[in-house]
Amino acid sequence: MDDERRRPGWRGSVARTWARHPRWGMALKAAVAASLAWAVAQLVPGSAGDYPYYAPLGAVVATSTTLAGSAREGLQTVAAIAAGAAVALGVDALSYPNVLTIALVVAAGMAVGGWRVLGAAGSWAPTAALFVLVIGNADPLGYVAGYAGLTLLGALIGLLVTAAFPPLPLAPAQAELERLRRTLAGQLDDLVDGLRQDAPPDEAGWRARMRAIDPVLGDMREAVGQAESARRGNRRARRYAPAVDRQYREARALESVAFLVQDTAELLREHETAAAGWADVALGPRLRPPTTTAIAAVADLLRTRDDPDAARTAADAVEDLAGSVRAEQGRTGHDLFVAGSLVTTLRRSLTALTGRDAPAAES
Repeated sequence: MDDERRRPGWRGSVARTWARHPRWGMALKAAVAASLAWAVAQLVPGSAGDYPYYAPLGAVVATSTTLAGSAREGLQTVAAIAAGAAVALGVDALSYPNVLTIALVVAAGMAVGGWRVLGAAGSWAPTAALFVLVIGNADPLGYVAGYAGLTLLGALIGLLVTAAFPPLPLAPAQAELERLRRTLAGQLDDLVDGLRQDAPPDEAGWRARMRAIDPVLGDMREAVGQAESARRGNRRARRYAPAVDRQYREARALESVAFLVQDTAELLREHETAAAGWADVALGPRLRPPTTTAIAAVADLLRTRDDPDAARTAADAVEDLAGSVRAEQGRTGHDLFVAGSLVTTLRRSLTALTGRDAPAAES
């Protein structure tokens, strides 16, 4: 009985690990597709069948993390090989392989490979041109048929294998969303730490608290974009459509919050600095406590995701800060533009995270 109770947990752990690493599944599918392509290539008659190794090559090229990616990369690779082969056949009709013709096919292949339609697969064009000119010189048409034809055959097999087991990389996308949440929350924590110092940090002190958000944001966009792309032609897409849509909405919200968090960090770095002097900083001793409370509450909301209690706590803290700013304006007669900007930024962060409009600002 104990073993039976443990098995679901063990299986679930393996499944979660597998889902977080789509490269493992892609490697397995590439291996299966390449083996099948090799077996099928052995049955191809004529001179084209003399080059069976190009079939597994096409299968590997056409195995991607998404079904749409597999189709696109396979077609682009075959098109690039065909373009390079056409260049080589044209040059071969003029002269045999020598220093000049090799230079010519490589230069022409590089130029053709820059065609935007070929994408990253354009690098295959000069390679194919060189192979056709040098290796296939004895039987150029047979070699081209074997090279391009078997690569296409392998690509189709790779596409079929991918279609039979279509990937839908939701776990990696979710992991990147969580990493961005942690990074943004950590950035807000660092700002709170700076505000809680006995004296305002200098500019170097604020810079030391600035985190590199853009790389994490870029990784999140790429992962969520792959999950969105994986829906096209995927028979599993309908089942997981709500999860993909939810991730897309979360990604858009976190993109907005990332901009707002960076804006908050820049405001503090520029205006709440030791160089301004204690009396002339943007917040000062009276506004620092409610500001730290509000920023810390938004950081907690980032970590807890959709927790209603955390959302209410953050909203209350931001409105308490707004009230403190209004009170300080009435007491000093100062405009407190930076403090007001912080309130607006935090309100917009709450709107992005909760999907609900922040309370209207009072005059």
